[in-house]
Amino acid sequence: MKIINVKGQKILIRKYKSKDKKQIRELCCETGFLGKPIDEIFDDREWFADLNIKYYLKYEPDSCFVAETDGKVIGYVLGCKNPRKFALIFYPFIAFPLFIRALLKCLIGKYDKKNRDFILRLILRGSRERPKRPKKAGHLHINIKDGYRGFGIGRALVESLFYYFLKKGVKRVYGELTFVENRQTEELYTKHGFLIYDKKPTTIWGEKVKKAYLMTILMDLEEWVKAQKKKNN
Repeated sequence: MKIINVKGQKILIRKYKSKDKKQIRELCCETGFLGKPIDEIFDDREWFADLNIKYYLKYEPDSCFVAETDGKVIGYVLGCKNPRKFALIFYPFIAFPLFIRALLKCLIGKYDKKNRDFILRLILRGSRERPKRPKKAGHLHINIKDGYRGFGIGRALVESLFYYFLKKGVKRVYGELTFVENRQTEELYTKHGFLIYDKKPTTIWGEKVKKAYLMTILMDLEEWVKAQKKKNN
């Protein structure tokens, strides 16, 4: 548990509790399209939240942390320390049923053109445009509410997860994110010790986003600890 001050507010960084589930799912959808609401390109929020965060909250809740102020969750980091367990559960029991359900909705007309196009892009281009992932490494999923970004909340969440992973014997952690040219620089990640592991052009966001890439960033936790000790000395 940790407290940081942001804009005169006290932000509590703590472990996930089951009561946080609804707020985390809402925040996932509010930030799902490059930090903006996912509704602009896809409006089945329950489906989107299930695909992105159901595994973490259901199967590895101990690897999840939230940032809270006045009883409201304004950020989270969700972790997976066991990539083999993730693969055995996520693809057959979460992703596959979700995509079957989405295809049925496309076929019977429950999805409009916007939703159909998004689902078809994921199915037809998702795996082809996915960057490489490191083997034998944990991974994370993080989001911060608009208005609270850039104040160190994400860093505090990630540090909490890193220390937890180290206690569990995890030595490397990766994350996947969308990188948009002219809006970001890779230095935003490398200056904090992340390695750009792989990067591929992506079209899953459709015509609304130009020159976008899916990028895998990797952190060596042992090197991160050394850097923290050097910084504090």
